[in-house]
Amino acid sequence: MKVFPISFSNFFSKPLEKRLTVAIFFSVTFVVFFSQCGLFYKGVPKAGEFCYVLTKPPECLYVDFESKKLTWNDVEYTLEEKLRMDYFFKSNGELYELTVSTVNRVELKNLTTKNFNQFYMRKKDKFVEIPTPGAKHE
Repeated sequence: MKVFPISFSNFFSKPLEKRLTVAIFFSVTFVVFFSQCGLFYKGVPKAGEFCYVLTKPPECLYVDFESKKLTWNDVEYTLEEKLRMDYFFKSNGELYELTVSTVNRVELKNLTTKNFNQFYMRKKDKFVEIPTPGAKHE
């Protein structure tokens, strides 16, 4: 019993036009499928609140990726973009890196002391409050 109507050897015995048609069809299908699942996603994640859930109460930060603003511990920071999903900011003389792992997860690292590395998960939209920062750091 044949699973596919065209076998591998039968495919290459077809005229070039038919082989190209089949190849183009599968290529277009491949691109459409993977463009819908986010593989070729070029934008930035939408703004939102991300929380580190291993502490009680959870420690949260708010990131607006389009305007490159981060609010953490009631202080607003301006993010410097290194790569499309890597951002840097300074707090109290220490350099931090904010990396977007997925649209629902970010990682915050202290590059100065190397003793701080935490993953923050996106808070569901119905619970998010946009913070009003108390101070601004550069």
